[in-house]
Amino acid sequence: MGTMMDKILLVGLDSLATSAVTSAAPILKAQIFEAADATEMAHLTRKNEFALVILDQNIAATIQELDKQLQALSLSPATTLLIIVPSDQSPVSFHTGVPGGFIDSLPRPLTPALLTGKIRLLLHIHRLQQELLSCQTLLQDQQNKNQQWQQSLAQQSHYLNMLSVRDGLTGLFNRRQLGITLEENLQKARQENTDLALLLVDIDYFNETNRVAGQHFGDSILNQFAARLTQNSRDEDLCFRFGGADFIVLLPGMNKTAAKEQAEIIRLACSEHPFTSGNHSRTVTVSISIVTLLDNCPKDVDEFLTMADKAMYQAKSQGRNRIVVYDLDHTGQSSKIDSISLLQETLRRILEKTKDSSIASIQILTQNVTGTPQDDHVHLAAQYIHLICGRLGLPNSILETFTNALILYNCFRSLLYRELLTKKETFSREERKVLQDLPYKLAELTQHFDYFANERTMLLCQGEHYDGSGYPEGLSGDEIPLASRIFSLADSLAAMNADRPHRKRLTPLAIIDELRKGAGTQWDPSLVLLALDIVHEQQLIPLDEKLLTQTKLQITQQITGSASQPKSSLPQKSSHS
Repeated sequence: MGTMMDKILLVGLDSLATSAVTSAAPILKAQIFEAADATEMAHLTRKNEFALVILDQNIAATIQELDKQLQALSLSPATTLLIIVPSDQSPVSFHTGVPGGFIDSLPRPLTPALLTGKIRLLLHIHRLQQELLSCQTLLQDQQNKNQQWQQSLAQQSHYLNMLSVRDGLTGLFNRRQLGITLEENLQKARQENTDLALLLVDIDYFNETNRVAGQHFGDSILNQFAARLTQNSRDEDLCFRFGGADFIVLLPGMNKTAAKEQAEIIRLACSEHPFTSGNHSRTVTVSISIVTLLDNCPKDVDEFLTMADKAMYQAKSQGRNRIVVYDLDHTGQSSKIDSISLLQETLRRILEKTKDSSIASIQILTQNVTGTPQDDHVHLAAQYIHLICGRLGLPNSILETFTNALILYNCFRSLLYRELLTKKETFSREERKVLQDLPYKLAELTQHFDYFANERTMLLCQGEHYDGSGYPEGLSGDEIPLASRIFSLADSLAAMNADRPHRKRLTPLAIIDELRKGAGTQWDPSLVLLALDIVHEQQLIPLDEKLLTQTKLQITQQITGSASQPKSSLPQKSSHS
C-alpha cells in the first residue's frame, strides 16, 4: 500500500504561484486542489481534509472579512495555513477557529524556490501536528480508561466492603460487623448514660424445616425473615445475622419495657403470617431473648452476648415461641430450676446433633450401597405430613420425628430389599410377604439407637391397615397410632405421585381412585378426606372439582353409613396451629 498523499488547497493564487506549486507536487508528494474564491474554498474544505491551505489575502475585501471566512471553514486541527500578503504589509494575526491550527504568511513577490521551501516546512509542521494530535488522542483515551478503571475499582472496593460487613444470603450485617458495632454502641451508651437493648432472635425448629422442605425453602425463610425483621424495626435499629437461624437486633436508647414491646411485634410478624415459597408454605415461630445495658450491666461485648444466649436457652426450654428477658437476680430455687432448664436444653441440642449425624450417616451409606438418593421421595412425603399435621394442629416438634422416620424407613428399606425394589415387574404374593417383615426389621435396627424410640414406634405400625388387614399385628382403627396412620397415607401418596421401576407416576384421576378405594380399608378415611382438601387447596395435584366432590361424598357416606367401620378420632385443631 502506497503512502497517502497530502492535499494542498490553492485559493485565489495567480498563475505563476499556481504553476510553481503544481510543478513541485510530485516532489512534495502532494495532491493539488484549486479554488477561485471563498465560496469554492468553503465547499472544498467540507469535502476534503487538507494538510495545507495557501490563499491570497486579496480574496477578501478586508483582513477582518478574511478572518471571519477562515473561522467558518471546516478545517482539521492539524491543517496549516499560508497567507500570501502584499509586499508592504507586515505579518498579521489570523484565526482558523480550530484549536491547534498553524498560520504563516509570505509576502510578494513570490519565487518558486521560496514558495516550495515554505510549503515543505509547513507540510512538516502539519505532520508534527498530526502526531501531536494522535498522541493527545491516545492520552485522552488512556485518561478515560484510567477514569473507568478507577470507577470500577471504587465499585469493587465498595462491593468488597459490603461483602466484609454483610451476610451474603440475607443482606443483613454479619457477625464480624456485630462485634465492631456492638462495641461502639456500648461505649456511646455509657458515655451518654443512655440505655441499649439487644434482642437475640432464633427461628424455632429451623433445622427440621431444612430437612423437611429442603435447603432452598430454608434459605427462602431466612431471606423473608430478614425482610420482616428490618420492616418491623426502627430506622436507628441495627439488624445482624448472628449465624445459622440466629439473628440479633440492637436497639439504641431503648429500655427493657420498650424492647419487650418491640420483640412482641417481631414475634407476631412471624407467627401470624406463613412463610411461602413455590408450593411450600409454613408457619414459623421465633424465640427471642432480651438484654439491656442499664438493667443487666454487662461489662463487655462478650458478656452482653452470653447473657442473651442464656436467656435464649430458657426460652427454648420453656417451649419456644416466646420472649424471655435476662434476669440478673436469679436466686434460690428459681436459679436451680433455671439451671436445670438450661441443662435440659443443652442436652436436647446435643441429642439433636447426634440424631442428625446418625441420619446423615445412614443416608450416605444408602447412597453408597444402592446408588440411589432418597431425598425426593422423603421431601414429598414430608411435605404431605407437614400439611396434614398443620391442619390437625399438631406441635412442630413431632415433625422432626416424622422426618427421621421417613428417612430411616426409605434408607433401611432400600438397603434390605434393593434387588426387590428395583424390579420392573409387579410384586408377587411371596415377595409381598417378604416385605411384610420390614416393620420388625426396622424395629430391630433402630434398637441400636435409643434416641430413635419415637421413630421406632411409628415405623412398627406404619404397615397396619385401617380395616385390620395390615401387618405386623393386624391393628385396626384407633388401635393404630395416629402418627402411623398419617405416615402411611403420606408415604403412599408420595409414592403414587412419583415414577417407580414397575410403573409410571399415577395420573391425578388414578390417584383419586386409589384414595377412594383405600379410604376405610388401607387408610383412615378422615385423613384421606383431609389429604384431598390439602392437595387441592395447595395445588399439589391437579384435581377435577366435580370428581373431587363426588369422591369426598362417597368417602363421607362410607364413614357415616357403615356401623362396623371403626371410627377415627382425629384431634381438633389447636389454637396455636
